[in-house]
Amino acid sequence: MEFLRHPLIKEGAVERREYQERIAEACARENTLVCLPTGLGKSVIAALAIAKRLEGSEGGAVVLAPTKPLVLQHYANFRRILNLGEEEFGLATGEVPPKRREEVWRRRIVFSTPQTFMNDLIVGRIDLSRIAILIVDEAHRAVGDYAYSYICERYSSEPKSLIVGLTASPGSSREAIEEVCKNIRAKNVEVRTLSSPDVRPYIGGIRVEREEVKLPDGFLRIRSLLSDFVRRALGGAKELGLFGDWDLSKPTAKRILGLCEELRKSAAGGKADPKLKEAITGLYASLHALKALELLETQSLASFKEYIDGLKAKYRIRRARSLRAFFEDGSILRAVGLVEELLERGEEHPKISKAIEVVKRELEDGAERIMVFANYRSTARRLAEGLTAAGSGIKVARLVGQLSKGGDKGMTQREQATILEGFRSGEYNVLVATQIGEEGLDISECGAVILYDCVPSAIRSIQRRGRTGRRGPGRAIMLVTKGTSDEAYYWIAKRKEGEMGRTLARMASATSPRGQFTLEGFAEAGRGPSGGGLEVKVVVDSREMGSGVVRELSRLGARLECRSLEIGDYLVSDKVAIERKRGDDFASSLIDGRLFSQAAELRSAYEAPIMLVEGEYLYTGRDVGAEAIMGAISSLLVDYGIKIMWTRDAAESALFIYSLAKREQVEGGRAVRLRSEKRPVSLKEMQEYLVAGLPYVDSIRARRLLERFGSPERVFTASQSELREVPGVGEKISEAIRRVLSSRYEANNKSGAND
Repeated sequence: MEFLRHPLIKEGAVERREYQERIAEACARENTLVCLPTGLGKSVIAALAIAKRLEGSEGGAVVLAPTKPLVLQHYANFRRILNLGEEEFGLATGEVPPKRREEVWRRRIVFSTPQTFMNDLIVGRIDLSRIAILIVDEAHRAVGDYAYSYICERYSSEPKSLIVGLTASPGSSREAIEEVCKNIRAKNVEVRTLSSPDVRPYIGGIRVEREEVKLPDGFLRIRSLLSDFVRRALGGAKELGLFGDWDLSKPTAKRILGLCEELRKSAAGGKADPKLKEAITGLYASLHALKALELLETQSLASFKEYIDGLKAKYRIRRARSLRAFFEDGSILRAVGLVEELLERGEEHPKISKAIEVVKRELEDGAERIMVFANYRSTARRLAEGLTAAGSGIKVARLVGQLSKGGDKGMTQREQATILEGFRSGEYNVLVATQIGEEGLDISECGAVILYDCVPSAIRSIQRRGRTGRRGPGRAIMLVTKGTSDEAYYWIAKRKEGEMGRTLARMASATSPRGQFTLEGFAEAGRGPSGGGLEVKVVVDSREMGSGVVRELSRLGARLECRSLEIGDYLVSDKVAIERKRGDDFASSLIDGRLFSQAAELRSAYEAPIMLVEGEYLYTGRDVGAEAIMGAISSLLVDYGIKIMWTRDAAESALFIYSLAKREQVEGGRAVRLRSEKRPVSLKEMQEYLVAGLPYVDSIRARRLLERFGSPERVFTASQSELREVPGVGEKISEAIRRVLSSRYEANNKSGAND
């Protein structure tokens, strides 16, 4: 075996492959997007590009990856490959304290998550001029508002910037690929497919197979009941002619959600027609049934039951109209009852037994390691249990993300690493993984991959299959339930993969003699912060650092300081503090009582507090009417003396905050000063604050209740009929108050199966 030779590459560390050298040579010259199948050494190409760029240079390199485990993986791999001292490598993730990161950014090669890099860039901890090359791993994420887009925009304004993007699956269309190229400022695309002549000697090939199952009669009866509910729930909207030319035999959640949003906007600010209101309730209720239907058809009865239990928990806390329509319907009650009967008899989705059968077969055929992918944690848990019970030499482990969901505890990075090491060493020969297993992580070569469910994404489908066939022949077995969304998703992903393959093939055939495809129009550097003028400072609450407002403020040239603020989200002087709320958050904070407690704190600490409401619409599907919203706004203005500013989006919010900071600091000569002290609160104010914490009770209703009953204790013990005697407290509000005060507290009421 021949090894790569370079002064900055350790001797014997990397096998020499001509295609890797060619691609790295192109990457070292100009901004490039590298599209290469999983397992063919994108990290090696990045390391070689860094070595070429840093040779004879005093500059440094930054390697970005979207998750901490992947950052740590790159940190270990690059230290193994690059011939640099240990002290020249640095880690900058959110776990490293900010003061410590200031020193880390001065090292030769730094590995970071994009969020940490962006936050440190915004507050001025990073000197972009020191970075000679920026590696953007999983570059297909550089779309929309993701941090990669902002980082590359800022970095590309440096005269000697160089960006290298790495991805196995850039997108299913030319438009998607060009968006990624535009956002990472790539002038060239280096493309290799499994059929490329210089790649073919290093791959084993993947054989893709499809195994079909049919839904049993019991499942078909439950499906019929759910479908019947969906048809009736959509009846009101159909009667009003809201569906246009839709094919209602195949309603989709995406289209229904879009219609709900349109109706919500059109009804904003006025009283909705009762029939329209009923139709909207039906639309939202149908979404619950469609979700349950998908879980029944493609996942497991365990996933179905977990989802229903989660909805019930929400319904007990807050009886939203859509949940009431769902749970009080006879078809839904019969469907849930049938599922419980099947579970009691030990029945499950036929894909569970099919997956176990395929795992046994592949192990018998010589596969040393097998990965099973499932979208939902509950399904992954059910698969792991079934495989463990099957015996036959099956040693199974489950790999999930860090976030705990419902009663399913997430895994720490250490636990994930232990599982992966056990899979590599042979302690486990079957790994059941959710979405975390698709992207980036260094998972050992598998003899076979089983896709329990189909995903309508070319990127995810390719990433799943990429876990096999890297060195020797591999098999990818897709389990499909006939006549369900499984089949639809299968063909959608297949079509998108075909489009991606044709697009990349055209790019490959259009390469220049250097092997590069040139994308015109993406060479221009991003605009940097506005120059000139006096600098203004804005103190930002740490919880706002991920928002688009902070990025826009940075673009405008504001000097940002991140702090953990007790009061307000943005401070622009010792006089002015701003609390920012999106339209949906405004309604939520009104329901849970946060709105007025925050208002009281703002008023007590700052002379000129401002409530900034972002978004065009305040009226959401959260059962908060226009009267309640307007009552809250009136109270903020009159009772609390808080000014309200409306903006359409993050860019407009940032412009307002920047302009206000400029006025206060440059024209008014005021300094930014934190104030957390609050005025002493009177007994009367504390009583009003306590009662205003009840659902739908603003400060005006709180005073009326206290005047009627004399004390908070009497308010809390009043019956529903007594509460209704107070002006402004009707049936709905009195019922909500009594439900909150009398319902049993449940510590764990969240549910979420999807990883």
